[in-house]
Amino acid sequence: GITKGEGIMKHYPYLFSPIKIGRLTLKNRICVSPMTITGRGEEKGYFAQDNIDFYTTLARGGAALLTIGETGIHSRTDACHPRMAHLDDPGLLPSLTRLVDSVHQYDTFVSIELVHSGRRAHPAYLPDNGEVWGPSPSVNHYGAKVKEMTEEMMNEIADAYAEAAFMAKFAGVDMVMIHGGHGWLLDQFLSPLNNKRTDEYGGSLENRARFPIMVLDRVRARCGRNFPIEYRISGSELIEGGLEEEEMAVFAHMIESKVDSFHVSVGSFHDPATMVRMFPGPFFPNGVNIPYAAAIKKAVSVPVTGIGGLSDPDDMEKLLEEEKVDMVAMGRQMIADPFLPKKALKGKSSEIAHCIRCMRCNSGALIPYVPYPNGVVYCSVNPVMGRLREIARENSFKTVEKKILIAGGGPAGMQAALGALERGHKVILCEASDSLGKTLSYSDHIEFKQDIRKFRDSLISRIEDSQVEVRMNTVVTPELIRSAEPDLVIGAIGGDPFIPPIEGIADNNVLYAASMHRSGAVPGNNTVIIGGGLMGCEEAIALAQDGKNVTIVEMTDIIAGEADGGLKQMIDEKIAYYKIPVLTGCSCRMITEDGAIVKNKDGEERMLAADSVLIAAGVRPKDSETNRLRDTCYDLGIDFIAVGDCKKTGRIREATASGYFAGRNA
Repeated sequence: GITKGEGIMKHYPYLFSPIKIGRLTLKNRICVSPMTITGRGEEKGYFAQDNIDFYTTLARGGAALLTIGETGIHSRTDACHPRMAHLDDPGLLPSLTRLVDSVHQYDTFVSIELVHSGRRAHPAYLPDNGEVWGPSPSVNHYGAKVKEMTEEMMNEIADAYAEAAFMAKFAGVDMVMIHGGHGWLLDQFLSPLNNKRTDEYGGSLENRARFPIMVLDRVRARCGRNFPIEYRISGSELIEGGLEEEEMAVFAHMIESKVDSFHVSVGSFHDPATMVRMFPGPFFPNGVNIPYAAAIKKAVSVPVTGIGGLSDPDDMEKLLEEEKVDMVAMGRQMIADPFLPKKALKGKSSEIAHCIRCMRCNSGALIPYVPYPNGVVYCSVNPVMGRLREIARENSFKTVEKKILIAGGGPAGMQAALGALERGHKVILCEASDSLGKTLSYSDHIEFKQDIRKFRDSLISRIEDSQVEVRMNTVVTPELIRSAEPDLVIGAIGGDPFIPPIEGIADNNVLYAASMHRSGAVPGNNTVIIGGGLMGCEEAIALAQDGKNVTIVEMTDIIAGEADGGLKQMIDEKIAYYKIPVLTGCSCRMITEDGAIVKNKDGEERMLAADSVLIAAGVRPKDSETNRLRDTCYDLGIDFIAVGDCKKTGRIREATASGYFAGRNA
């Protein structure tokens, strides 16, 4: 349990209480969950400097424990990523040692996640003598034959786990995480979905657990009692016929004497549908998977870590206070704001940049559900990620203070102001309306956009707590530019809804998804949405959740095509769940007071009855207004940069990145 002592900080006393894992004393209850989305920058899969910078930045933020993700233990039979690091290669040791030493500078312990893909191994990434092994013979989703593992093979892999853990320990790693969930090899042995054996390693739970226990025993024997082992499990595979909550609690109790803590996730890579819970997106509440960790905590006496879309210290504090979990882990949120722990500790939670769960970061490496692994991590709300070395290089250059005038207080404009402040510039931020972040006002009206709402509010909080001079209800005009005499003007005035050339589009029953929330307009009970991009699909889901009838009309053959891999999957699932009719390959020919007339590629027309027609054709840059600002600046010899939608329409990531670097690199 946790005791509130007099020496504990008043901000989040549970979250910032120390805890022991084995003989390690963690300074707080915040962990960075295992992530491999940074990619490995060298051909052999060693840790490049970019990777070291990434993990070190996460440690600087104040987390107590950081776990390096998905590190292989047996190269000949396991590789699921093209540059996956493997601990059976001694060549990894120098870069791993540098990584660990760098993280240790910031009073953060380092763990490493040991995995074997088993039947999920990708034959294209295996050596010429490679084979795919698993608990039972099968053909995997890459078309490779899976060999059933003999006891000799099991012993070889168990020894490989042990040696990998020992090498990690030799490199200075403080503990290891054995990944026994998510459909990896150990989970495959445990799960009746994959384990069809009839010998002593199949059938009953006790038999299916024999090989995972063999691995744990070998690791303990090789590394000693004082080297902590954390075991990661899926609290449920969330698949009919797979591992469920009750059985996982029994298994956890069975092995608790062999481990020092549990890390509880959910799902299995073998069924893509479970990934929407493994990496919970915006359609799920924050902490949606915590009940599975709580069930494991009831069954064991060692510490249990929960994970699943956590981002708010208030929520985490409550989970700890109610003893649902002993620790909390975050992945995407720590990319969005590595300094969440330090901000929470200092009582500045309002300034935390909340992850919007857009899936941009991990979709870039989620093989096989994306066509290519890009090996780079980018974040929609943290433009620094993916550019850490560039930032460090720029910081070494001396900056001459400039006066910067920013037109527009949306996400691009606010990020431009914050970026400029970092380099010591004087900033005037002008917003034409009466509030900052107006372009994100739709998040106030859509329940599953709460993460965007939190991100917007954190931006506003950071602006209000800064040295930025904010002028509300102020349009940047040529006269204002002349009087302010800035060195640089940043145009962040956004875009306007695109008005497609459709007969009847000016009728009173027509609304625009890009602007209706700002005007307070509400679609009727029967709505046709013209445009099946991300905006149109999300509006359709929101209306369906409110019990309204919606039909999506999309000219192309795919909906939400611009969504990143993981989010696209979630969109498709929600469209199917609410049984929203989708007419692809169709265009709108006419809008009438009774609805919309649409036609397909063959020219066949049909009438869609509707109370309202919602245009979700996106936005277009405000070219004429932007050009006026640019021309004024050029005439006065003042630099001008356009950012966000007034430069090129895009999603939040493009707005925040273009704004931040325009201000920072001024």
